[in-house]
Amino acid sequence: MKSKNIDLKSMWERATKTRRGLGSETSLRRHHGPARLWIAVAVLVTGTIWLWSSSSVGLLGTYRVQDYVVNELWRTADSNGWRASSAPRTYWSPPPIESESNGYLRVRCNGGLTQQRSAICNAVVVARIMNATLVLPELGTNSFWHDKSGFVDIYDVPHFINSLKYDVRIVMSVPKITAQGKTKKLRAYKIEPPRDAPVTWYRTTALEKIRKYGAIHLTPFSHRLAEEIDDPELQRLRCRVNYHALRFKSNIMKTSSDIVNKLRSEGHFMSIHLPFELDMLAYAGCVDIFTPKEWVILLKYRAEHFPEKSLVYKQRRLIGKCPLTPEEVGLILRAMGFDNTTRIYLASGKLFGGERFMKIFKDMFPRLENHSMVGSGKLEETRGLAGSAVDYMEGHCSDIHGQGGRACIWI
Repeated sequence: MKSKNIDLKSMWERATKTRRGLGSETSLRRHHGPARLWIAVAVLVTGTIWLWSSSSVGLLGTYRVQDYVVNELWRTADSNGWRASSAPRTYWSPPPIESESNGYLRVRCNGGLTQQRSAICNAVVVARIMNATLVLPELGTNSFWHDKSGFVDIYDVPHFINSLKYDVRIVMSVPKITAQGKTKKLRAYKIEPPRDAPVTWYRTTALEKIRKYGAIHLTPFSHRLAEEIDDPELQRLRCRVNYHALRFKSNIMKTSSDIVNKLRSEGHFMSIHLPFELDMLAYAGCVDIFTPKEWVILLKYRAEHFPEKSLVYKQRRLIGKCPLTPEEVGLILRAMGFDNTTRIYLASGKLFGGERFMKIFKDMFPRLENHSMVGSGKLEETRGLAGSAVDYMEGHCSDIHGQGGRACIWI
């Protein structure tokens, strides 16, 4: 299925800008008092009438917003004959044997599951760039999930290694060495790579260290390789890792499949991730909409887990750095034409701030599900990092997947 990508945040900003109008914005700067009040009332009444009309049932039983039939939103976009292929298209040399490798590469992937998955893809590419042997990537899980699960607990390791055997050499751990009559593990030299580091950094600075010490440990390793790489074969390698090599373990796939089958038995469904969780909000520095007590929790979490940085909520909000609230996501979905019969799978952890932020969203979309629908007997399989893996698969298999952080929705 080919998806078309719609930027929810851009839609929200355009809708807000259109609603105000350039002229009314200038007018508001010149006039005060009653004029502003009447404009606000007019906008509120117009918006209320528009939202009410968007939920009206037509003669044919279909819902329309601006003459757009909601059923069309579920239709798969035409691929126009395009077929994805991540296979190499030029000569691709095999990875080095142990004696010819430049050394061992360890990485510690941080962030959420999606960020960690991206980091794993980058780690494979970096190992290829440096002609190094990749040690099975480490996943940072303790800070938010309070879960000690690692790569071997959620991913199919034999499949991962076998799928990439023609690209990089992968081992389970750094080997032991014998020095002065004692056997011990080879110690990896720790390096913090620059954010979005270019390929040249790995071919110079990092390569020099791995040759000198025999092993390096790159930590943290989220967004540590530039998105844009001139070599198309390295980009295809990224794709091979993400779409072919990274497969969840069979128990996670089984749980995910059971949930998908239940959801599909009743027709179309949408999955939405609302990144309105403690770690996401603390990272974004968006605290002004919370109570003083919640401020303390967010700022404390940020101080403990993220670099010190001065953040101004209003400025970050204006440039789109704050996650959308559940209400804002709901309003955008309604503006797109989705009504209160839409079935939504919530692929989110515990939302920060409690029920008050979800109430309006639930009123707009009462048919909500989450991975608890798998049944009480399997709930343990949907906790922590494994639960995030299940949510990831529900998003992958849904008809529509929406993201309310950097606000993208794929249809």
